[in-house]
Amino acid sequence: MLQELDLQVLEVYRVLDAAVAGFSSRVGLSCPTGCGHCCLSEKVEATVLECIPLAFELFRTFQAELILKRLEKNGNERRCILYRSDYTEAGLWGCTQYKHRAVVCRLFGYSGNRDREGIARLAMCKIMKEKLRTPVDAILLNDPEYPMPIFVDAGLRITTLHPGFGIVRMPINMALREALLKVGMRLDLTAPARLDKSDDPEIPPNKPLLPGPALGKQAA
Repeated sequence: MLQELDLQVLEVYRVLDAAVAGFSSRVGLSCPTGCGHCCLSEKVEATVLECIPLAFELFRTFQAELILKRLEKNGNERRCILYRSDYTEAGLWGCTQYKHRAVVCRLFGYSGNRDREGIARLAMCKIMKEKLRTPVDAILLNDPEYPMPIFVDAGLRITTLHPGFGIVRMPINMALREALLKVGMRLDLTAPARLDKSDDPEIPPNKPLLPGPALGKQAA
């Protein structure tokens, strides 16, 4: 089931990325090169489902165990644990897992919501707004070809895939931890027993190990 959700969420992300690219190109919106300011916010939230593709990627690349240990050590940290300032120079705006980032990370600055009258309103990033040449009020948001992406609509696309994993929003680090535990438990049940018993830190394990019982118990 989780493997299917992985592919389904990635397909939603593909559609969202195309919508953002079309809208941003039409209205001239872009993140300042090397910014990453939004990544420093302590208010970034996601659902567990949004982080499932990221969790699979971390296991595939043998980073899951390290990330879980960092999450345990910095349990109260609300800023995204995946942010690194030196990654801004690589054109990734500070994100070490840019390809698998969550919904809000994809849409922030390029989307909005509808007001009480059903009119789309752009939720403008203040840094992008300062550099925008066109007044915000002059931007056409409901262009039939490249309309502005809507946060709520994107959230519903995710939620409908699996309401149990896709409804509750939580701090990004907590959502990532829960996703890693769920994917890790799935891989632990399906993977063959490890043949190597090496404790050499230079030799990567066949499958990253899950943390101790205390953390695993929280995910039950």
